[in-house]
Amino acid sequence: MLITAGKLFDGKEFSDGGSIRIRDGRIKSVEPGKQQGAVLVAPGFIDSHLHLLNLGIALQGLKLNNCSCRQEFIQALADYARVCPGQWITGRGWDQNKLGFTPDRWLLDAICPHRPIVLTRTCGHVVAASSKALELAGITASSEIAGGVIKRDLTGRPTGILEENAVGLVLSVIPSPEPAILYGALVTAIKYAHSCGITGVHTDDRGQVEDYLGLWELYDRVTQSHPLRVQLHYSISSPEELRDYIRLAEELNDTAFVYKGAAKLFLDGSLGAGTAALLDDYSDNPGNRGVLVYGDDAVREIVSIAEEQGIQLAVHAIGDGAAEQFLRVLAQVRGGWKPGPVLHRIVHFQVTNISQIQRAKALGLAIEIQPVFLQTDMHWAESRLGKERLQTSYCWQTMDRAGLYLSGGSDSPVEEINPWLGVATAVTRRDRAGNYAAAWRQDESLGLARALCLFTAAAAGVAGWKDLGRIVPGNRADLAVYSQFDAENLSAARPDQVLVQGNIVYQR
Repeated sequence: MLITAGKLFDGKEFSDGGSIRIRDGRIKSVEPGKQQGAVLVAPGFIDSHLHLLNLGIALQGLKLNNCSCRQEFIQALADYARVCPGQWITGRGWDQNKLGFTPDRWLLDAICPHRPIVLTRTCGHVVAASSKALELAGITASSEIAGGVIKRDLTGRPTGILEENAVGLVLSVIPSPEPAILYGALVTAIKYAHSCGITGVHTDDRGQVEDYLGLWELYDRVTQSHPLRVQLHYSISSPEELRDYIRLAEELNDTAFVYKGAAKLFLDGSLGAGTAALLDDYSDNPGNRGVLVYGDDAVREIVSIAEEQGIQLAVHAIGDGAAEQFLRVLAQVRGGWKPGPVLHRIVHFQVTNISQIQRAKALGLAIEIQPVFLQTDMHWAESRLGKERLQTSYCWQTMDRAGLYLSGGSDSPVEEINPWLGVATAVTRRDRAGNYAAAWRQDESLGLARALCLFTAAAAGVAGWKDLGRIVPGNRADLAVYSQFDAENLSAARPDQVLVQGNIVYQR
């Protein structure tokens, strides 16, 4: 196969074009020189942080992302309940910042009396549950859980709002989807990913299916007919679960498309929900510093095991309080501010300070950023953080200049999976309506080549995929071909053809 283009992006920089010869699934040669053919050829995108199966289920279920007021929320839930089979109603995507209110058990009960309902906030760290769902989960006025919050009214009754570890109390009693449903959801998600130019993902789906071996087998089956590179993370909540993963990983061999991933550890919640752990109070909620899920001792034991066994950690830390905990504990385990035997990741690293950026560099950490978050967060982050903290939050150019290893992801279904939205936001720092995020400073934007690298070469590198993410001879031919490309309208870019291993998996 021969692909010609007027412009090439090779994973790190642009050139005036050339021809790419593919043989046996790999790039045989790249000849420079502007050619007739595609306007642009680039490596297939790799999303370094998302929840792919969860995306597929969300695409097929009750979607609340577009609800912007109480009436729209009520209508969406009522309409879905009329056609939803079975007893349980689940959905995702509500955001109190957009709705103007937080849905509680009494509202859900009024819309769908006597039915168990669990509606996940867009971030995935908070749910709204109906009275029947609380009853089935055994949640009462006296219920408590470490690392989680059960919201209560003035009389002490649970309101149905559950945060962080408390979310699992209701999720654990929801019947698991049938295998055919999971298979179809994953196929749906992969097809959608292909249509966005994505050829690889790093995914954490144990929040949807607890059985990692079952997840592995599902991904292996689906990717045989719908090829996609998948690094499958293993979510942990204790040292014992990390040891379980180590034992399981020894028995598993990477397949043609499914690879063992990092151990994923959640240290805090989300900024939008007010559960990200901060060093100081939320500016709009004095007395609240979010939720730090674990104490230092538990984190230290997990980090020590990971360092000894050579297991990469992917640590969710949105707030500066959670970031501080991980940096502090890792330095203690290593005996100083220095690189170690494993390239660990901080996922998000969203609210930071200059000292934390410098110490993350000293520890040799990889940082997974989600530029697309800015499109939502820009409208309320200043009220939540204040101007001073905002100056060192979402500061990608500062991190890049400091020499941090940055890769890009979407955290889908939290945000839209399309990487071009992340690229556009990283470059322009505007929302979808074209508004500038002035509070975040334009000097924190990235150049186009650097932004694209986040989702190609850099995302491949942090996964250890040495022959992916670049258009160079010898690499696997995972490519995206564009017949139209406008650098002034990046979010509109769509591939016409996507290849995995030299085979066409998507054709527009």
